[in-house]
Amino acid sequence: MNGTLSDACGVVVATLLGIPLVLLPGYALGRLTGILGFRALAAGDRLLCGALLGIGLLPALDSLVIQAAGVPAAALANGALGLAALLPALRSLRTSINRAVLALAALWLGVVAYALIDIDTGTALYQPVTVIDLVKHAALTRAIVAHGLPPVDPFFARPDRAGYYYEFYTLTALVDGVGGRLVDGRTAFAGLAFWTGLALLGLLDRLLAATGLLGDAAPRLVRRAVLILLPAGGLDILLVLADRAASGSWLPIPEWVNEQVLNWPASLVWVPHHVAGALAGWLGLLALAEVADRTQPSRHTETVAIGVAGLAFAACAGLSVWVCLGTATAAGIWLVLLGLERRWRAAARLAVAGLLSAALAAPCLLSILANRTDGGSPIRLAIRRFGPLDGLVDEPALSALRIVLLPLNYYVALGVFAAGTLLFWRLVPRREAHAREAGRLLTLCAAASLLLGGFLRSAILNNDLGARVVLLAQVSALVWTVVALSRLVEARRLRFPGLLATLLILGYATTLYGFVGMRAYSASDRPAFARLAGRPDIDRALRAAYAWAGLHMPRDLVLQQSPVPRRVFDFGLYGLQPTGVADAEARLFGAPPEAVASRLADVAPIFRDRLDGREVRRRAETAGIGALVVTAQDPPWSSPDSWVWRHQAVYADPLVRILRVEDLHD
Repeated sequence: MNGTLSDACGVVVATLLGIPLVLLPGYALGRLTGILGFRALAAGDRLLCGALLGIGLLPALDSLVIQAAGVPAAALANGALGLAALLPALRSLRTSINRAVLALAALWLGVVAYALIDIDTGTALYQPVTVIDLVKHAALTRAIVAHGLPPVDPFFARPDRAGYYYEFYTLTALVDGVGGRLVDGRTAFAGLAFWTGLALLGLLDRLLAATGLLGDAAPRLVRRAVLILLPAGGLDILLVLADRAASGSWLPIPEWVNEQVLNWPASLVWVPHHVAGALAGWLGLLALAEVADRTQPSRHTETVAIGVAGLAFAACAGLSVWVCLGTATAAGIWLVLLGLERRWRAAARLAVAGLLSAALAAPCLLSILANRTDGGSPIRLAIRRFGPLDGLVDEPALSALRIVLLPLNYYVALGVFAAGTLLFWRLVPRREAHAREAGRLLTLCAAASLLLGGFLRSAILNNDLGARVVLLAQVSALVWTVVALSRLVEARRLRFPGLLATLLILGYATTLYGFVGMRAYSASDRPAFARLAGRPDIDRALRAAYAWAGLHMPRDLVLQQSPVPRRVFDFGLYGLQPTGVADAEARLFGAPPEAVASRLADVAPIFRDRLDGREVRRRAETAGIGALVVTAQDPPWSSPDSWVWRHQAVYADPLVRILRVEDLHD
């Protein structure tokens, strides 16, 4: 079957499976708890809130069920919970769905598919640049479906499990498991990216309502402001143009010029698990803020709020430890403020929710700690990088400049949302902005995440801490900008401020450039992206070879592709069998760096050097490898008397051969 058609069908099926596995269970939780005023919401708002509750609460619940009884049991539990909400959800659908809503949903689904599926021409396979992260998402989903939780390490065959925050992939695993052959790890991930986007709209609805800052603004006006602003990125397009002038080549991913702050559409297709972490963290805070604003909440209301908040905070930890760090910091500051104000009951609710979340998140967090052997601290002090300063001066002047220009750095990264934030604070007095706890939390979350992102960085491969903790501030900045624009339009002072309009256009340009780069990256003159494009004809052949292996070879057989390139993707995108060692970044899930280096030293020569069959077999068996996947790009392929051709292949294609290690001999 054509790869593009197969992927497109898989994305549609995965998205539809999100209804019984995510939306309906979330809707049922809303009806059961009544949290965030769920029962009083309009029909469309209830559906969005249901998506928020599904994304924000189910990962923590499902991970516990999977550990206790497996993926099928969790799928049945979600389905049973969703069945209870089927009829009321259908009534909400009938009253809220119209052509405009369907068109927007279809557009969003098209964006997700564009960013994540393969383009198969019949002779070549063109992968999106998102495979850089998609290989991890697909491989981890496959590992959970096959082996449960905690997941096995999909990048390095070892007896220990993976040390990684895995709870988003509990949802993708449910979709993958229920979808059977129609869905795989990649398309299941795409379906969940779609629902995370709707959950983001649900959070914004509830957050805007909880702050009370919109007053009597027309709901249609507010929704339009949200939809106009959501696609906008920062001012990275200006840095890209400057980089082009200096280097003479185009960088396909605009946010790589500076320390990364992704726009919302890009975050949702690249790293929806981190976005889901931000949604869960905010959900927990909102549940407690709602009760804190009441004069005398009932005991039942308090209990429900604590339970929902504890579950949401636990999900936040399992979805993204980096976003959780920002959420915990903001919650800690809020706890101190409540204590200073002698609001002991509200402080006690927050503390109990925190303790409950620690208990619920303990299995996930303990597995992360137990299965990581990186050594050293995962977080270190570092001033946030500012791209324009790179190469201009050396330390310590560089750090001093980075501190001085940190506000400008964030302004460039946030673009129209930075300007909207400044406009908000000009229009709205602090007393009004903080009149409700949700409004005060906007400030606390923004301050905590910007400070953590500005002065700390993660030391595991990339700076995910600096890139992801800022999502909390991005939520605050988006809300403030929506409020500022709505107030200006309502007051008829001006239709759209000129500066904001300019920044919005530049933000659109950044987002559009990044999405074009997802497909046009092969035209970049940058060597890294030229290597990433590789051989589309071989990628197509590899996809077919891995599909054959999934049907005809044991699922526990270690299947090894060449780990020589800096990054390798096909084994994780298409394979069902484990791999011995992925590539130089195989330590992503916590494998010992020295063990990864040792195995690379054993395995790389198989695909790089002229070895006889006996030596190839010795090296492969030492690494626990059961079969080798060789392509026309590997040097041994071009030698007629090499082991590739002197031994029988179990799978043979003009561009790919699979040989079992036990069949190799001198």
